[in-house]
Amino acid sequence: MHLQRDEHANWVQVDKPGWFRRNKVDTSKADVQIDACPMCFGAWFDAGELNTLAGDLEGVEDILDPEADATSRPCPHGHGPMEEHALPGVIRTPVDRCKTCGGVWLDGHERRKLAKATTSEGQGTRTERWLKRGAIWAAQVLTHLPVEVENPGRGTPWIVYTLLVAFAVLFGMQQLEQLDTYYYGIVPGRFKQAHDWYTLGGYMFLHGSWAHILGNAYFLYTFGDNIEHLFGRVRFALFFVGTGLLAGLMHTWLTRETATVVVGASGSIAGVLAAYLWAFPRQRLFQVVLWIQLKIPVWVYLGVWVGFHVVMGFFGTGGSAKQVAWFAHLGGFIVGLAVTPWMLKLRRREVAKSVRVPATG
Repeated sequence: MHLQRDEHANWVQVDKPGWFRRNKVDTSKADVQIDACPMCFGAWFDAGELNTLAGDLEGVEDILDPEADATSRPCPHGHGPMEEHALPGVIRTPVDRCKTCGGVWLDGHERRKLAKATTSEGQGTRTERWLKRGAIWAAQVLTHLPVEVENPGRGTPWIVYTLLVAFAVLFGMQQLEQLDTYYYGIVPGRFKQAHDWYTLGGYMFLHGSWAHILGNAYFLYTFGDNIEHLFGRVRFALFFVGTGLLAGLMHTWLTRETATVVVGASGSIAGVLAAYLWAFPRQRLFQVVLWIQLKIPVWVYLGVWVGFHVVMGFFGTGGSAKQVAWFAHLGGFIVGLAVTPWMLKLRRREVAKSVRVPATG
């Protein structure tokens, strides 16, 4: 990653991918070049680079606790195991430093803590940040949707965009009565009798209302870009469809509402949420509770989400409870938790093959 200061003195990535190709910039003029992991978003800073980027925490390399603990993480330059040093009063977790070359490794959450200028929330002046947060609060009061602010997408999520366009086109066809929702949706009772397997592939691309499609589109856009980047486009597409198939089967197996037609990408999106939880458990979301905007860990938000779905799926009896495919959501989430470690393992192997590690100096 090549970083330069812009006209507002914020650090920006000058080689960030554009819509169709990387931006044509002279990276030789970059002020700082750091090496970032495409999996965990952690970063390696050669000696002095962290001090350059730290801004208000200027001289951060000089305030590392002199006491060190052993760590198994090796130095990227081949100098053997590094040492863990605390940063008292800055972050709770220790950082890894090579005693030979002086380089420092920051995990993804540590990097965001120390280099807020590289995140969307940290850009601009304090007034600009508070105005932006106020706008987010107003939108959340109206929608009650969570907002992700500390984990910007890397690259263009083409599969996410393709799915969103497909949702919109098919929903338009539904509205114009050119597509039979009942025929392509899953009806559990009919499925068990007629074994209309094609509905498993059709239901996840259709939606029942404007609120339904807009809500699904929001969650897919918010969380799907990060997971598409992690998995890769082909694996993400297979993950999305496969999760939707298994979510539909689980709902058909467990639901008591056997005559209610089921449509929507919620099962697949629940799998995306599970993958996000597995890959980014430390991320925090803005959520408004009783008019108060809180910043809560994603594992808390999704823990409450899962608990609510379990209660509604097994014990809900009201009219609204019968209209939501609770078990499809839970099924997709379970599949996402089960498959994500395997997907990440494949991705790590792919990344490892493409990275050249410097020889020992």
